[in-house]
Amino acid sequence: MSRLLVVCAALCAVLVLASCATLSQEQCEAGDWRAIGFNDGADGRPADRISSHAQACSEYGIPVDSALYQTGRTEGLRVYCRLANAERQGRSGERYYGVCQGELGAAFARVHAAGEEVYDLEVDLNNLDSEIDATLAQLRRGNPTPEQVAALTRELTALQIERRVLDQRIRSAEQRLSAQRRQEEIGLSLAGIAS
Repeated sequence: MSRLLVVCAALCAVLVLASCATLSQEQCEAGDWRAIGFNDGADGRPADRISSHAQACSEYGIPVDSALYQTGRTEGLRVYCRLANAERQGRSGERYYGVCQGELGAAFARVHAAGEEVYDLEVDLNNLDSEIDATLAQLRRGNPTPEQVAALTRELTALQIERRVLDQRIRSAEQRLSAQRRQEEIGLSLAGIAS
């Protein structure tokens, strides 16, 4: 029995490690390191991503061309490091790894953070909507007693008030995001930096 557990554990470990590989054998063999670097840069991946690629390809005995990878990554970062992308990434809850440099990097981080604030509030709103739906379902289910109806109605009223407040917070966060992005675009423009 214990031998079976050891075999199962080993198989699980192999499957987990295989699923963590950043590149397939075919991608390693093709060796289009500039394109791989470009894609990582355009996705805002951190610089140490190349280590994961090197590890994945070492399993097949294939080396990484670091120079081509870095050239491609730099080109990809020019696509990624735009304020419109900072807003989009933040609003979708994507993590920012601090890959944009200098004044543009600082501006990107501020716009991303403002977008993330909107995202977080929208997640809260979705959770609140689920609570409202659950409370409504309880009201409709079976034959609640008058006391249960009164309690659920109070709860529903409180949730709806909370939702209105949250809607207002989202609108305010969206306004702050727009203002932050405009401010950063102006600042970068004055510094002669494309945003």
